[in-house]
Amino acid sequence: MSLPGIKRFRALFFCLVLALSATLGLASDDSGIRPLFPVALAHDFPDAQKTFEKVKTLLLEKYYSPTLTEDALYAAAIKGMLRHVSPPEHPDLAQLWTPDEYAQILDALKGEQVSIGIRTMYNPGEGSLTVTEILPDSPADNVLSARDRILRIDGQPLVGKKSAEIAELLEGPEGSKVTLTVNRDIRVFDVTLTRQKVPTQNLAVTRLDKAIAVVELRSFTSGISAEMKTELDKLAAEGVTKLILDFRANGGGIFEEALKMAELFLPAKSIIINVVQKDSKVRSVASSNASPYVFNVAILTSRNTASSAEVVAAALQDNGRAFLVGSRTYGKGVFETTFLLDNGYHVKFITGAMYSPKGRSWQTKGLLPDFLADQDNNTLAALLKLDPKTRFLRDVALVTAVKLLMR
Repeated sequence: MSLPGIKRFRALFFCLVLALSATLGLASDDSGIRPLFPVALAHDFPDAQKTFEKVKTLLLEKYYSPTLTEDALYAAAIKGMLRHVSPPEHPDLAQLWTPDEYAQILDALKGEQVSIGIRTMYNPGEGSLTVTEILPDSPADNVLSARDRILRIDGQPLVGKKSAEIAELLEGPEGSKVTLTVNRDIRVFDVTLTRQKVPTQNLAVTRLDKAIAVVELRSFTSGISAEMKTELDKLAAEGVTKLILDFRANGGGIFEEALKMAELFLPAKSIIINVVQKDSKVRSVASSNASPYVFNVAILTSRNTASSAEVVAAALQDNGRAFLVGSRTYGKGVFETTFLLDNGYHVKFITGAMYSPKGRSWQTKGLLPDFLADQDNNTLAALLKLDPKTRFLRDVALVTAVKLLMR
């Protein structure tokens, strides 16, 4: 749950904090707040700073390669520190970003990506990518078609490659070109596309019938809560009374947007989340919404439901505003703040721990659904390529949620 600006977070956080010292069984003072994972050394390390300088000097003098530089060692030391303060199960949570890398992060949070504008499904046995969706106004729009099979990327066959390797072949800087070898029906042809910034559709609404709708939310990007409010207003005006929020492919996003999203469904003074930061007691962030939506709500979860998505799920579950259907969630119960450094780089690390309205931490263990409808990642990934109406009869979690809402 990356926070691009500390000022923006503080402004929103403190305007929502209730004027009380909410403990909810967590702690009455700082001494009762325990770290969620160990960061202290388990042994003494005498003369730490002097020892660091000595090791650095020895490396520069004795390391076999003359290409090793002092700057490289400092960068490596910073990355090592950031790994140390990250959860053991997520060692790369804290990050050091170059200016270019951070610009890409901001684009993602704004709902943009540099790409050719396709969503695909990998067929490892055939060594091909099947195009499942073309993003409108993207380089692939009116060039590629759904069900096209991509056989090569820049001449490289895909047989034997992992998904991450294929993603690397498709990715590249804005303005760069990629050539795809495409199989369509009986034709095989090459097409060259130029990567550009493409708006991503992170919110999709599907009506299943007159009373029930599915809202798929893939990421908490900038402005997504306002977009959600617009869609919910339409659904309410059309007579929809039951809502399924599909968070199964949602890995998080902007913390403030998650708070605003939860607030749409929670009446004033309802606790959204409890937060613990350095040298502070537990603070409770509360809703100020005098007219929340009254839909009957189910939330679909998976092991990929993380971070900001878990914030909303925990808030609605604990307040009795939604029940969870699916698999146990990812388990990221901390948030980070991003700081601008003097050299233009950005650094991100954990600055707070989160607890649900009832005082539960979901760090590492995740949120347990009210109704278990487990699906393996491969099955779920294939299902989520299809629109809800098409996949309905094969999607166990979706079918379960509908049946529960219709009781």
